Amino acid sequence: MTTALAVPASLEEIVQRFDAKAEPYNEFAVSGALNAARGTLSQPSDAETLGAWAEVLAFGLATGRHENPWNSYFGPMGSGTDADGKTHYFPDIAGTPPEAVLHWAARARALNHPFLKARYADLAWEMSVVIGNRKRDLEDAQIAIDSYLDAIPRMADDHEHVLFAIRALDLAVLIGDRDRIERARAALMEIHRGLMKTHAGMWWYTVDRLLEDKKAGVTDAERAELVTDLEKIIAGGSNTGDPADFNPHEAKDAAERLIPYYRRLSKFDDVRRLHKMVGESFEHFASNADPMLAAALLQTATDEYRDAGLKEERDRARILMQQKIGVAGQNLQSVGRTVQIPKDDMEKFLNLVVVDDLATSFVRITLEFMLKRAELEQQVQKTLKDEPLMAHITQMIFADDRVTAKIGSVEEDSFGRLFHQAKFGFQFVRPWLAQAFLRLFEKHEVVPEHFAGWANRHSLFDDMSLLVEGVRAWTREDHVKAAHVLVPQIERGLRKIADGLGIPVTKAHSTVKGASAALGMGELLYNKKVAEALGPDAILHFQALFADPRGMNLRNEIAHGLMDADQFHWHLGNLIVHAVMMLGLWKEFGNFGKRSAD
Repeated sequence: MTTALAVPASLEEIVQRFDAKAEPYNEFAVSGALNAARGTLSQPSDAETLGAWAEVLAFGLATGRHENPWNSYFGPMGSGTDADGKTHYFPDIAGTPPEAVLHWAARARALNHPFLKARYADLAWEMSVVIGNRKRDLEDAQIAIDSYLDAIPRMADDHEHVLFAIRALDLAVLIGDRDRIERARAALMEIHRGLMKTHAGMWWYTVDRLLEDKKAGVTDAERAELVTDLEKIIAGGSNTGDPADFNPHEAKDAAERLIPYYRRLSKFDDVRRLHKMVGESFEHFASNADPMLAAALLQTATDEYRDAGLKEERDRARILMQQKIGVAGQNLQSVGRTVQIPKDDMEKFLNLVVVDDLATSFVRITLEFMLKRAELEQQVQKTLKDEPLMAHITQMIFADDRVTAKIGSVEEDSFGRLFHQAKFGFQFVRPWLAQAFLRLFEKHEVVPEHFAGWANRHSLFDDMSLLVEGVRAWTREDHVKAAHVLVPQIERGLRKIADGLGIPVTKAHSTVKGASAALGMGELLYNKKVAEALGPDAILHFQALFADPRGMNLRNEIAHGLMDADQFHWHLGNLIVHAVMMLGLWKEFGNFGKRSAD
C-alpha cells in the first residue's frame, strides 16, 4: 500500500523559485522559506501534509558534524530528552513514509539547479534504507556527485566549496567510480590551492581527507604538494620575527598532521624538528601573555620539547611554567555572582555574560550555567501543584538492559527528584550555553590554553597537557575525544581538592590484598568535606552531571563504555568544558554558599 504525496502549491512555488535562482543560496534559505509556507497552510489534505513534510525535512536535516542516530550523512539539528528519558530528535525521520524517498529521487531528476539536485539525490541515496525500505539506487549517488561538483562555483562560501568537493569524493569512493573520483579529487585540490593563496584557512579539510588516503587515487605529486603546504604553514606560524603571520596554534595544527606522516616514513629528524619549532613558538607566545595563560602555553612548549628529545629546553620551559603558576596565584582577584540575567533576549543576555574583560567573562559563564540548588528545589516542589500525579509516582530510569535508578515521590525522595530536575536544567541551557561560547570565541579569540589556565587558577594540575588536548578536541568538534580526555581530568582535579582538604584519596583495593585504589568521582563528590568546600550549587552540579545514576552520570557511563558514538554531541562537549571552567572557581564556590545561607 502506498501513501499519496502532493506538494502544496505554495511550497512547490518556493522550490521552483529556488531552482531558477541565479544568486547563491544555501539550505538554510530554502528551509526558512519552506517552513514559513508550511506554517500558513490551511486545512491541507493528508497528501499535502505529507508533501509539505517531505520538502521541509529535506532541508531541515543537518550535514557535517551532528548527532548520528541513523548512521547517515544527514542527521538532526538537535535533540532533547523527555520526562521518561526518551530522546527526541529535531527534525526526526520517524514516521516518514517511503514515498518521501521516491519523491526526493524524482526531484533530483526533474530540477535544474545543481545544489537542489545534489541535496535531493543525496537524500534519496542516504535514506533509501532507513526511510525508503529499498536498495540504494546507484544513479542517485551519481547524480549527487555530479551535482555537488557543478554546484561549487555557484555557492558563495569557501566552506561550502570544500564540503561539496569532499562529499562528492566520499560518494565516488564509496561506489568505486574511478572517473568521478578523479574529478572530485581534482576539484578539491583546486579549491585547496585557492585557499592557500588567499590564506583563508580551512587547509586542514583537504589535508585530512587526502594526505594519508589510500582509496582516492592521490598522486605522489599531490601528496608532495600537501606536505609542502603544511611545511609553509608551520614555518609561517612559528616565525617569531613576523607578527603578522605568527600563529603558534595553526603551526601546531599543521605539525600534528605532518608528524605522523613523517613518522610513518621513518623521517625522525623531521619529527624532532617540527616538535622543536612548535615548542619554540609557544614559549615565545608565553613570553608576551599574562601569567595564567602563559602557564598553559608553557605546558604545551614543555610537551613539544619533550617529544623533540630536548631535555634542557624542556626543563627550562617547565621551570618557567611553575613560576608563572605561582605569579598567577598571587594575582587572583575575588569574584562575584551575577544574578537575574533576563533570558528573553539572547543579545542582551550575551552582552551581560561575555564582557570586555576575559576573566570576568569566564566567571559569568561559569556561574550563569551552574545549577542552582534552591531553584531546582522550588521547581521540584512546584510539580506537586502543577503535575500532582507525576509528583507522587515512583519513577524508574532504564538503560538498555538494566534499571539504572529509582526515584521516589517528591515527598519521599525530594533529593532524588533534584537530579531528575537537573537533567531538564542541563537540556534547557543548550542554546544559551552554545551561544555564550560562540560569543566568547568571537570577542576574545580564546584558545585551549585559556581554558586550561583558568581551570588551574588554584594549582590543581601540575601538568596541563591533557586539559589542553581535551579542550582542543572540543574546539575541533571531536566530542568523543574531548569527553574521554576531560572527564578523567575533572576527576583528577576533584581528587586534588579532596587531598588539599586532608581527605584520604585512596582506599584498600576490594580484591587485591595489600594494594590501594584511588577514590572514584562519586566517592569524592559525596564526601561531606568536599561538599562543604564546593558549596551546595557546585556539588549538586558535579554530582548530577558526572556521578549520580539519577542524573546524567557521565563519568560512569563513559568509564564503563555504556555510551554510543552518537551520544557524544556538541552540547555534551559544552557541558563538560563548562565543568572544566568550574574547577577554576572551586574555592569561591564555598563562599557563595555561605553568603547564600546567611
